[in-house]
Amino acid sequence: MNEGDGTLVDKSESSSFEDLASAAAQEIEDAKIAEAAANAQANPKSPDEKKEEWQDVLGSKAILKKQLKQGDESEGLRPQRGDICRISYELKLRDGNQHVIEKRDQLKIYLGDNELLQGLDLALTLMYKGEECILQLAPRFGYGDTGLKAGESLGLIGDTTGAKYDGPNIGPETWLEARLQLHDWSEEPDHETLSITERMEIGIRRRSRGNWWYGRGDSTLAVQLYRRALDVLDESEGGITSPTSSGDLPPTSQALEALLDERLRVHNNMAAAQLKAGAYDAALQAVTRVLSCQPNNAKALFRKSRILSAMGRNSEALDAARKAAAAAPEDIGARKELQKCEQKANRDRSVERKLAKRMLGTQPQGKGGEKAPEKKPSRSKVLVWGSLLLSLLVGVASVLVYRYKIAAH
Repeated sequence: MNEGDGTLVDKSESSSFEDLASAAAQEIEDAKIAEAAANAQANPKSPDEKKEEWQDVLGSKAILKKQLKQGDESEGLRPQRGDICRISYELKLRDGNQHVIEKRDQLKIYLGDNELLQGLDLALTLMYKGEECILQLAPRFGYGDTGLKAGESLGLIGDTTGAKYDGPNIGPETWLEARLQLHDWSEEPDHETLSITERMEIGIRRRSRGNWWYGRGDSTLAVQLYRRALDVLDESEGGITSPTSSGDLPPTSQALEALLDERLRVHNNMAAAQLKAGAYDAALQAVTRVLSCQPNNAKALFRKSRILSAMGRNSEALDAARKAAAAAPEDIGARKELQKCEQKANRDRSVERKLAKRMLGTQPQGKGGEKAPEKKPSRSKVLVWGSLLLSLLVGVASVLVYRYKIAAH
């Protein structure tokens, strides 16, 4: 549960600000790809010319492509986002190092899901069936500013062993070279036609890839994968039902319960990514969905506390932190979160007491609103005032004695 603190600025004026940012970026890339495709059709080249030259895919020299084998262009069809592509690829460093970073054969991927590095994903939208090419990818379309170090996860789709990278460190300025082949593709089937087992498999692979992007600090791409996972894990007619008033689900099959558990796991992970991105309203909605079905889910309670604290709702955050610590008493992260929330609550109460005293006028104020220290008179001042008082008394007594004598005569 232990995570870094987020920025205390709510970027989520709407609950899906990260979708808007992602959509804007995607529109730019789509426009570049469409323009590149239009230019290619307007200025067709012979197969020999295509093989001899590097094509600037986006017009920015960030993705360069050289065709090795021409695809089937007879119908002018290319795969679209959401299509299931069967591909093979090999990824290396562009500097001539022969160490293979990744190599997959006959792999099925969902185009546009960021299951591959972004450069490969974009290049596939401009390829024909059977086409093979070599790509040179700028760092931002490869491993980005984060790079990749030996021992870190490759996040390979469908890989159950958690393959690790074992080559030289890849820095933020490293270009990559890939050999990519598009064998064929098909349209994504309607989710309602898939079995529960198939939906589970797709949902898990998308969540796992989302976790990989989240671990690399790219919360936007992580949220996209989590949303795609939820698409296929969504409730179906006669399947998952709403929870009862107690928060428990009515009896159902083990397969559907497993599907629900996976769905809630994705919501939990998405809340963490949205919190990290500053989308507090969206993150709160995600954990609320989890807690509506599992009121004692410790991770959801912990994240709810973090979200509410970031929103400045400290009393609610403290309540969630107490519930998280009760649900997972051995969890260090939950205990630390509770301590932080208690400290904030104590500070809030102290500020409230000081404000109340100021409003009621029961406390003299010094600089900075602090209580002014009580001052005691100095010894010299006591002596001076004592002498003056004594002199006054002597004078009064002398006047009285004088008047008494006058009256007696």
